[in-house]
Amino acid sequence: MAGVRALIVNHDGERLLGACLEALLACLARHPGPARAVVVDNASSDRSVELVRRRFPAVEVVERAVNDGFGAGVNAGLAGGDEEWALLVNSDMTLAPTALERLLAAAAVDPRVGAAGAQIRFAADPDVINSAGVSVDVLGVAADRLAGLPLEAGGGPPREVFGVSAGAALYRRAMLADIGGFDEAFFLYLEDVDVAWRARARGWRALYVPDAVAWHRHSATARHGSPAKHFHVGRNRVRLLARNATAAQLRRHGPRMVAHDLLHCAYVAATARTAAPLRGRVAGLREWRAERRAADPAPVALDPAAGLRAALARNSAWRRYSDSASAATAANAAAPRSTA
Repeated sequence: MAGVRALIVNHDGERLLGACLEALLACLARHPGPARAVVVDNASSDRSVELVRRRFPAVEVVERAVNDGFGAGVNAGLAGGDEEWALLVNSDMTLAPTALERLLAAAAVDPRVGAAGAQIRFAADPDVINSAGVSVDVLGVAADRLAGLPLEAGGGPPREVFGVSAGAALYRRAMLADIGGFDEAFFLYLEDVDVAWRARARGWRALYVPDAVAWHRHSATARHGSPAKHFHVGRNRVRLLARNATAAQLRRHGPRMVAHDLLHCAYVAATARTAAPLRGRVAGLREWRAERRAADPAPVALDPAAGLRAALARNSAWRRYSDSASAATAANAAAPRSTA
């Protein structure tokens, strides 16, 4: 029976780790083969490590002296060992008890399946899909499939997708080795899209598995719409294109890419009063030449451009069902009402 290494990369996630690990260990307990759980702590300033060691002594802890990002944490946590599969779970996720077995059953059908992703639902509204895999269009815009739609939109048997969200996903270790693992320079956001793009360029498949379920406290670890998130997403969007877009794609769609990004930056500046998306893209452009020289992109099939309406719909769903929005709603409901 194939071995599984389950990995949580954590930074100051003390308030989330307990529920995440309880659900994860329940999944691993159902696996008939060898399984181990590892928490990689990226220099937390809270009591995350203490919590894990006190409440979950069977879980291995890898303490790192610096927080150098999600990809670096994944690569450190997967170093060594001979497990066939890596199960990645974000600290703001809780898995259904059967999630791992459903992912394994789907992925084991074809040795070219490099990744299998769960149906991720918003914890704030479990009847709404947060992610049903990842798509990328010809403009290089990455998106969570079916975000904001009811569960019925994402049911049925496993199906092939461009990639999966690393928040709750099973990866074949052979695939990760083949593509060189996670790119640590992304630091935070879009690193799973980069993995998916490079994997598809190497001939690997990815599956979305609807009956493998996870619930996500969206933006519980990084607030949706925060300047930091806007900056890193902007920087990494440029890096994603530099590393993976072919010259033909850039020639054909480059003007529309620039128009899309300028419109996005203007929209965020007007609605959120921050230039962080623009600053992130400028930071990415400074590295463009070096990244293109290091890249060797191969053509892969991409979706047609989804357009502005789809982007606005996704953003609306993220804002409505984010952890911070849910907390604000609960606080407002609990606040005393004026009688004036």
